[in-house]
Amino acid sequence: MKELTITVGGGFLGKDLEFLESPLTLVLHEGTIESIEKGGSGSIDLRTHIIMPPLSNMHVHILDCLIPEEGWDLDIDSVVGEPYGLKYTLLRKRLEECSGIISAFIREARTSGVGFIAEFREFDINGLLIDHDRRKKHHYVLAMPSRILKRKLTVNYLKKMLELSNGVGISSPLYFDTDELKTIFRTARESGKAVFSHVSETQETWSEHDFRKLMEAGSPDAVVHGVWLTEEEIYELKEKKVTLVLCPRSNLWFLSGIPNLYVIYESGVDVALGTDNCGWIKPDLWREAEILYLLSRNKKVNDPSWILKSLVNASPVGVENFIEEGKEANVLFLRYAGTVLEKARNKHVALIKRGDKELIGGLVLNGEAAYCGEYPAEKALCNSLRDYVS
Repeated sequence: MKELTITVGGGFLGKDLEFLESPLTLVLHEGTIESIEKGGSGSIDLRTHIIMPPLSNMHVHILDCLIPEEGWDLDIDSVVGEPYGLKYTLLRKRLEECSGIISAFIREARTSGVGFIAEFREFDINGLLIDHDRRKKHHYVLAMPSRILKRKLTVNYLKKMLELSNGVGISSPLYFDTDELKTIFRTARESGKAVFSHVSETQETWSEHDFRKLMEAGSPDAVVHGVWLTEEEIYELKEKKVTLVLCPRSNLWFLSGIPNLYVIYESGVDVALGTDNCGWIKPDLWREAEILYLLSRNKKVNDPSWILKSLVNASPVGVENFIEEGKEANVLFLRYAGTVLEKARNKHVALIKRGDKELIGGLVLNGEAAYCGEYPAEKALCNSLRDYVS
């Protein structure tokens, strides 16, 4: 595979997402960033654009997109509780439509700059088979073991689910006994797969000790929500290197509460973002980051770099998602010249508050074009990338 050189007007670089406003030339080779050089000498001229890592949606329920706003006036358990919530009742009748909604979701995510997606997939093995033979790379599907049949979890059952997925997404630790949870952890780890879990989304589940039950059974890659976690529990996540995936818009909509953002920030626990239930929360990560920033400021946390790092964090699925020499060529191209980003002095704040799909000029994943915009320079990027990988 030959080299490809692209010159941009600047970018958010490295683990700290430091912004550099200066012409930069990326040299791509075999799907990696071979070098980042100052100056403008690339074969593709995109100096009207800047670069950043792709966005990462680390928690979403995609199938819900089929039933937007159904049960909008019901409580959270009545809407999404497994197995008898309204969502399950409605979706069971429409599984044949799910393949199309998944494809549409992925396409829309790419146009919004989302490179990495971690989805909790409902409906047992049947749900996993919907798209198993045509699943897009960087779409990580986590199987949700079901208790609908009231059966004991077996290793063979879990292995079958893991063959069709990237890991396990535990709907609630309270649905399983301790031995079953340990079996989930052991089987997933032996298969080299991830374990995520919802925890303490509501005060009720926290008071029933869902977090403690989970952590006594094993150490997950990520926990989702954590609205009611105590300071001690948040620091435990930090100590055990477990990512906390925040979904603030979902928590607000379902009246779950607001996580302890001050302690989360001060603890240094690894934080990622998710949009949660597509049926009730528009899957727009830009808005997720903005809401997190507004809520954080109200808790005396005013660190836009922290928000931006959360927005691109894909560590729960094993991806080091930052732009640096030697890393995978995962790059989001943002329109810059003449936009509000160019005018703003604080680029981090402007990007968080004003980021939108209208700024997306292109998305490259592993050196291949995942999306390219309509501007001539963006089309040229796509064409060059196709030639580069052919």
